[in-house]
Amino acid sequence: MNQGKSRVDLLILFVILINPGYSIAIERITTAGAREAALSQSVVALPGAFSVFQNQALLAEDKSVSVGISNRQPYFIPGYHESALSVVVPVQGAVLAVGITQSSLSSYTESGFGISIAKKLSVRLSAGLFFNSFLVSLPEAGTHKGSFQLDGGLKYACSEKLNIGFHLSNIVQTRIGTFQYNLSFPLLIRGGVSYTLSEAILMTGETLFETGSGFSGRYGTELSLADKFRLRGGISTNPFQHSVGFGYAWNVCTIDFAMVHHELLGYSPLLSLCFQFK
Repeated sequence: MNQGKSRVDLLILFVILINPGYSIAIERITTAGAREAALSQSVVALPGAFSVFQNQALLAEDKSVSVGISNRQPYFIPGYHESALSVVVPVQGAVLAVGITQSSLSSYTESGFGISIAKKLSVRLSAGLFFNSFLVSLPEAGTHKGSFQLDGGLKYACSEKLNIGFHLSNIVQTRIGTFQYNLSFPLLIRGGVSYTLSEAILMTGETLFETGSGFSGRYGTELSLADKFRLRGGISTNPFQHSVGFGYAWNVCTIDFAMVHHELLGYSPLLSLCFQFK
């Protein structure tokens, strides 16, 4: 009975994460933060609590210590979860951040730990880097396989209302070799904008290119219905997904919730908390 369940879980894992074959492309966790998920992750130009995973250059203007915790249950699969932790600390002349992720299903586990540094290069231009090491535990190997990833991004403030963001994930294009497979991590190139249409309406959009999958688009909108309440929605292509969510802030804590629908795999709920200490 347990062997049958493990085989089903493993099959689901390969459908979600892996393209069958001897050379496999596998995308690491990028869904961190419910606000980001509700906006279809079109946040390459929008600062947030989990920018350490999205575009590190967005951290450069942070002036307070913050801690973000995020948890996602993809497609309501029992025992399958993705978690993320972000810690941001401004220092003299720069901003440092730590990002930790973990994904697990049955006997498969993926963990990542990274350190980011962000700095303003001019009044309008900021840059950031993310040095990330990670471990993958595969059932066929019975051991952990590790590798290293380098991300980097830029942010340009055209005005108080319009920001432009550009980001590269896995610049070195690392890979992990196992007994049966050669796991390669794709290069992701993202470029987009965030625009404050009014005090109540924020709009975001971006284009993503992933080696092996091609281009896709992401778009999101955030509505401020009250001083502390936000309503969000978004869509993305390749594959088509739509998302909704909300956020509420009080004192030093902000709680966000999102529900994302994949056209084939169904719904994924995501909850995150952010604590900001001024």
